[in-house]
Amino acid sequence: MNIQWISRHYLSLTYFNFGCVNKGMKQYYFFCCFLFSSLIAFSQVSENVILLGNWDNPNVPPNSGGAKYNEGDGFVINGAEYGVIGSTQGTHIIELGINNSMTQRAYVPGRRQGNSVVHRDYHEYKGYLYAVGDQGPASLQIIDLHYLPDSVKVVYDSDSLVNTAHNVFIDNATAKMYILGPPGFAMSVYSLQDPENPVFLKHFQDVLYVHDAFVRNDTAYLNCAGEGLYVYNFSDALNPVQLGVLDFYEDKGYNHSGWLSEDGKTYVFTDETDGKRLKVCDVSVLTDIQVLGLFNSEDRDNTVAHNVMVKEGFAYVSHYNDGLQIFNIKDRENPFKAGFYDTYLEDHPSNFRGAWGVYAFLPSGRILISDRQTGLYMFRFIPPPEIETELEHGFFPNPFTDETVFYFENPNELQFELNLYDVSGKLVYSSGPHSKDWVRVERGDIANGIYIYEYVGVDNKLLKKGKVIAY
Repeated sequence: MNIQWISRHYLSLTYFNFGCVNKGMKQYYFFCCFLFSSLIAFSQVSENVILLGNWDNPNVPPNSGGAKYNEGDGFVINGAEYGVIGSTQGTHIIELGINNSMTQRAYVPGRRQGNSVVHRDYHEYKGYLYAVGDQGPASLQIIDLHYLPDSVKVVYDSDSLVNTAHNVFIDNATAKMYILGPPGFAMSVYSLQDPENPVFLKHFQDVLYVHDAFVRNDTAYLNCAGEGLYVYNFSDALNPVQLGVLDFYEDKGYNHSGWLSEDGKTYVFTDETDGKRLKVCDVSVLTDIQVLGLFNSEDRDNTVAHNVMVKEGFAYVSHYNDGLQIFNIKDRENPFKAGFYDTYLEDHPSNFRGAWGVYAFLPSGRILISDRQTGLYMFRFIPPPEIETELEHGFFPNPFTDETVFYFENPNELQFELNLYDVSGKLVYSSGPHSKDWVRVERGDIANGIYIYEYVGVDNKLLKKGKVIAY
């Protein structure tokens, strides 16, 4: 059984489940549980992801395509976490309470408003939010966030440098702002040495169009639509140097956006084209970029991934009609789905509704998704435990303190009960019936000691037993 099989099959079930991969000297058990939440009015489908909140303003009018919202972002200011979402009207700044409340603290009207507005984009830098719009006439807005939660202050709103643009990205390390897709140019670069007063450096024209970018320490990964992926060094912004290019690759479509791993060795990007999969790339040698893995939600043949962020071995994807999709990419050649939450359950012929933006870097670990139809979502991801063992059944960890996981191979989905007995034979824990492959056991009132476990079929036939230690 391999990881690709798991990603196609076991995660499509809305039950507790696990898969076994690389069976040989050792077995690796990847666990995934169904966590259902009904915190909003309509039913959702999820796995390993808990809905914490949803913010939606019923007074925001939709555009001509039926979308009210677009990009999302997140930041921390004055010790509090905030989410950002763009709408047909402007920019909404939402405080994310420690109790998971979602409260709009500020609203900044866009220069352009109405049913023609499709997309805005944001990047926070040093307590300022930089906002652009893709439909004109628009402007570059710089919003001072330091007054939150009471208010914000627009310190710059001008079209003299930027009228319309598709995206904005800021390299925090070098204080350079990259404006992607401005009229007449592929990309423009500005200095933010004074955060309230951008200074023009260069219009970049080495490619036809830059749709989006990820930049770290002057190394810019440019997602160039039909041309592919280009990598440049902008240490000297006036004379950028090409470091690498990936213009031919499997499942090529409209090269849309991407994100670099913390160690700088892996770049994951999306192609915004029906049915095209995300790419996991080895970029440790930029002159020889290699696509190692391909993946998408696999919910539909024509599914479309939009934006992606990479954090600690997981790719967080806003996957249009399929909502938040989370993939384990630690094995870059075999990425697999580790969790999801579908924010858009309607059956609609368009493949470009639902989840637009994703933000995965809040200190609390909460994840944001901006949904085009229903607003800003806040989630908690519970990564499935990864267990390495030579045993066919048992507990991991063993011994345990707070909680542990009981696992066993159950390919036929036999129904069973799990029981724990102390050394005197007293039953101290029982759960079931279960029909999948694992059970999470919380410590509760279980005292320190050695326990005998048994899992018993619904026909009262003993399947297996063993020992587990609580301490």
